[in-house]
Amino acid sequence: MDVKFGNKSQEAAIREEYRRIDEKWLKMQCQLMLFLMVFTVAAEVFMYFALRALQVDFASAGVYFTKYVLVPLVIDAGLWLSARQALHSGMTNRKKAYTVSLLMAAMAFVVYTVHSVFPAVFAVFIIPMLATVIYGDQKLTRAVAAACLLEKIVSDLFIFWDPARPSVLQSTDSTVNFGLSLVLLLIFYGICTVMILAEKEKNDAAIHLERERQRYQEESMTDQLTRVWNRQALRQMFQRMEEEREEMRFFLAMLDMDDFKNLNDTYGHSQGDRYLKSLGQVLLDLSGEQMVPFRFGGDEFCVIFCGCDQERVHAACRAIQECFVRTEVNQSHKAVSVSIGVAEFRKKEPPAQLLDRADAALYRAKQNKGSICFEM
Repeated sequence: MDVKFGNKSQEAAIREEYRRIDEKWLKMQCQLMLFLMVFTVAAEVFMYFALRALQVDFASAGVYFTKYVLVPLVIDAGLWLSARQALHSGMTNRKKAYTVSLLMAAMAFVVYTVHSVFPAVFAVFIIPMLATVIYGDQKLTRAVAAACLLEKIVSDLFIFWDPARPSVLQSTDSTVNFGLSLVLLLIFYGICTVMILAEKEKNDAAIHLERERQRYQEESMTDQLTRVWNRQALRQMFQRMEEEREEMRFFLAMLDMDDFKNLNDTYGHSQGDRYLKSLGQVLLDLSGEQMVPFRFGGDEFCVIFCGCDQERVHAACRAIQECFVRTEVNQSHKAVSVSIGVAEFRKKEPPAQLLDRADAALYRAKQNKGSICFEM
């Protein structure tokens, strides 16, 4: 059982929310790829009928639809299906983001290569770059931007899908336009990087503030003398026990140092504080997910045992007593024993009643100093 209080670490909740957003955006990326594929097909079909209505000379319908609709559609469909497969694979979200984003860049390459007769189509490379910003990963954005730039260069210089498109090296104007388009893509990559850095700075600040808030919250629920949890934390623990009592067994142990009042009166409160600190340290050393210690008040401590049976609880209580006997303060000064009363948390039992039963068990244990009693 997690012993951090406040139900769930807010920092962990923030990171979980980031993970959920990444998964949601991966699905949206796949949907965006599907939209881009359908849109380009619809645009080409519309273009065919528009050119036909304007009586513009072009290739036959069969050639046109094969070259500008069927072949690109098959390639884009393959890329989209690959992205869908990656989305539902067992890869980490980071690997999924790289795979889907690079597949989207490949789809932009197909769209640009087939339709590059229109100069403005180069803006299709902006889509995969912009889609990576949400992940806040500079390396991913850099990889996609590099892929987009390389694809544009390869498409412009080495692939002539549309014979109506002039070579970028054919004239000064086309060469300048080619260079400017690359510069614009680089500028947009820079804008994406700035957006990522700004968002990362905001997120880091939010996490830092949350860590500080959690630190102050933990301090407010920590006993300043012994450094174990205090009664405020115990109240929160009771709330969580009530929520989880159907799933696991809980035991409450009440601990009390025998003759502590006489020790305080004889040796002074500063010496008494040394004993309290020693017992607190023993409890901290033995604590874990199944054993959570609290200071109840004065020389009384509580320990919540989570998911343990009675035999294991008894062994843990005996370990507390034995470890305390071996502490430096017990070895060098007056030996002080610890009595322990234990009660199991019953279903539908209010915490106050559990405390009363554990206290009754402690009262019986103190009749025989240094013993352990269970209230069933």
